[in-house]
Amino acid sequence: MQSYRFALWQCTNSGARRRRVLARDLRSESRASTLLRMVTAQALGPLHSGNIPQLGTEIHEPLLQRRGTCTTSLTMDTIETTYGTVSGIADRATYAGGAVKSCRVAAENRLQTPFGEIIPLYRMAELGERNKKDRRSLGFFENGRIKSIALDQAMPLQTPLGLIKAEAVSFHENGAINRLFPLNGQIDGYWSERKEAELAEPMDFDLPVGKFRAKVISLHFYPSGVLKSLTLWPSERLTIHTTTGPMRVRKGFSLHEDGTLRSLEPAKVEELDTPIGTVKAFDAEMVGMSADLNSIQFAPSGALLSVKTIHTGLRVRHADGNETLIEPFETISRIDDEGMRTVPMQIDFGAGKVRVVAQHTHNFDMAHTTITTFPRGRVIREACSSCAGCDGGDGCCQN
Repeated sequence: MQSYRFALWQCTNSGARRRRVLARDLRSESRASTLLRMVTAQALGPLHSGNIPQLGTEIHEPLLQRRGTCTTSLTMDTIETTYGTVSGIADRATYAGGAVKSCRVAAENRLQTPFGEIIPLYRMAELGERNKKDRRSLGFFENGRIKSIALDQAMPLQTPLGLIKAEAVSFHENGAINRLFPLNGQIDGYWSERKEAELAEPMDFDLPVGKFRAKVISLHFYPSGVLKSLTLWPSERLTIHTTTGPMRVRKGFSLHEDGTLRSLEPAKVEELDTPIGTVKAFDAEMVGMSADLNSIQFAPSGALLSVKTIHTGLRVRHADGNETLIEPFETISRIDDEGMRTVPMQIDFGAGKVRVVAQHTHNFDMAHTTITTFPRGRVIREACSSCAGCDGGDGCCQN
């Protein structure tokens, strides 16, 4: 279906400089013509209402310029890509150098890629229909290679993990898949996260960290094609293997490029043996749109690198015999100005070094200090909207 780009420009008296003040995309020639007539007639006045330009022309009449308005109706152009010509460009954004940064299309295009046929988003949702999150059909690197594609509908793509249906996909500059999203719906007042999650289909995985079946929000790959991270839907839980034993996971996990575990988000409080003693690991304030980096982190060797806790405090004995207590600190609640919350404390482990990030940042050399742990009895955690209907079990964020 052919589409028309309609733009209204504000001109200087000379008409040399213009500023776009209105832009619309119309799929009907009659609608484009009607809007062009209405604006032109309003600018020229009743005596000139019959002097209507044709679609695809630009008005430069002196009378129109003196009124300070130029009207342009443009048919859409095309863009050449790595995977073929994209036609029906309805709108575009460019880099400072002029190269296309992103565009929206209003016509069907079938791109033949190494991952399968891809049809970029071109249909806008009707009133009451599920909207797509990314309304830009295509994104580009400055060198012209495709950076991202929002698909018109879910299509199976060939990935390093096999055939997976996706509604959005992004790429590395070398052409390999970067991130893949099975769903790409817009979460708003008309379409809830729960409704979107109901559309998610469980997927089977067989990875070095375990074999499982789960609903995922996104998959992230290294340029080499190796899986970098897997992000779960909030209601999903799974068990994976770690160097400390099996662990129940929420949010997701990430991997080193050699396939070993890099980080994970525990679904409940986990007692970990660390170089300074037992630490109860849990991040009650986990944030982020992906599971690229989580609160428990491991080196490729399996050694523990970092952990967050709200249940454990540290007792530090210095070389001079003095002792310091470090604990997760309390601050104003983000939900209730009169309430408080406990902020997770981060403990990082290095070669003979320990770094603690609490209310202040502390760096310790284990050759001159002794650090031990102790359980904390006071923990203030915030409830959230997802607590409604929660049974407080294994998946409860308050555990």
